[in-house]
Amino acid sequence: MSFIDCSSGLFINNEFVPAKSGGTLETVNPFDESVITKVAAAEPEDIDVAVQAARKAFKSRDWRGLPAAERGLLLWKLADLCERDKHILATIDAWDNGKPYSLAEGEDLAETISVFRYYAGWADKNFGRTIETSDAKLAYTKHEPIGMSIRELLAL
Repeated sequence: MSFIDCSSGLFINNEFVPAKSGGTLETVNPFDESVITKVAAAEPEDIDVAVQAARKAFKSRDWRGLPAAERGLLLWKLADLCERDKHILATIDAWDNGKPYSLAEGEDLAETISVFRYYAGWADKNFGRTIETSDAKLAYTKHEPIGMSIRELLAL
């Protein structure tokens, strides 16, 4: 029985793919030890492909050139999507972890949504610093985010 249709592959380079070895891991219901589903099991070669894709995304102008305010909006959208589908996410969390649904929804999902919104608010508030060295030099820091594109994550 399945209540949601979702991929069980590895999310690499903006798509779900099977493990190169074809290996899987079983997700087990802790209540009755029944198998919930099988998911792709990453091996070192899968990790190498994922790291290469992440580096490419990091160096992409699409990501590096994305204004911080727009990044914040994308994080806020992700929080909105979690809010919209919290009943599905809480059901998966409760089923997979064996915890009461009310805790999964009221604590885990509430905290997840809160964290996304918190960082969405900070996305355009990272400022550099000037560092006093001497009159002959100007030294400063500039904070730049790293990681894969949120647009890629939201394209699901």
